[in-house]
Amino acid sequence: MANSALIVEDHPIVRDALLTLMQSVIGEPNVAATASSEEGLTYARNHTDLAIILLDLGLPGLNGIEAVASFKKRCPEATLIVISASEQRREVDAALRAGAKAFVSKAVSTSVIANLVQKVLKHEPFETTWMPARGSNVVEEEQMRTLTQRQRECLDYLCQGMSNKEIGFRMGVAEITIKTHISYIFRALNVCNRTQAVLTARRLGLYSPEESNS
Repeated sequence: MANSALIVEDHPIVRDALLTLMQSVIGEPNVAATASSEEGLTYARNHTDLAIILLDLGLPGLNGIEAVASFKKRCPEATLIVISASEQRREVDAALRAGAKAFVSKAVSTSVIANLVQKVLKHEPFETTWMPARGSNVVEEEQMRTLTQRQRECLDYLCQGMSNKEIGFRMGVAEITIKTHISYIFRALNVCNRTQAVLTARRLGLYSPEESNS
């Protein structure tokens, strides 16, 4: 089986972050992403060599355990990893019974997901597992408190996908000031790039796409 993967996630920021992460692990040509189960199942029908499927449960249309079962039926040889914000044990158990190999909280660090994917690609055995948020490497509260209000504003714009120039325009400051803010944000959140900053900000409740779009 080829080292190829499919990401099924409706939120564009999370989808792009997972896409970037998976491309860094597997290689850009081998990773695809869709915004719904229906699109993902269509893609899977035409790509029968998928090794990994990352599936969000809270999708529009076909979702939840039905989506897990549908992907498992369509791609029985692929390793199905659920990525979800849910911490409900019943939902976790149901997903694992439906065919998911792992149930991973969206609050875990990107390194946790990367390590799990690498295990799959190396054909290393691992037990069906649940990786809740409390098991992830989170930033200490003291580190979060070091972010000033302006830095949190900068982080919010960064999470919306704006460039340094756009953020500077919004905040009314020079681009060099934004670069300084972002460097400090990266250190405070213990990340090394924008993708990790977005995922960490969501995990810590520092950024909510729903609030930003309201």
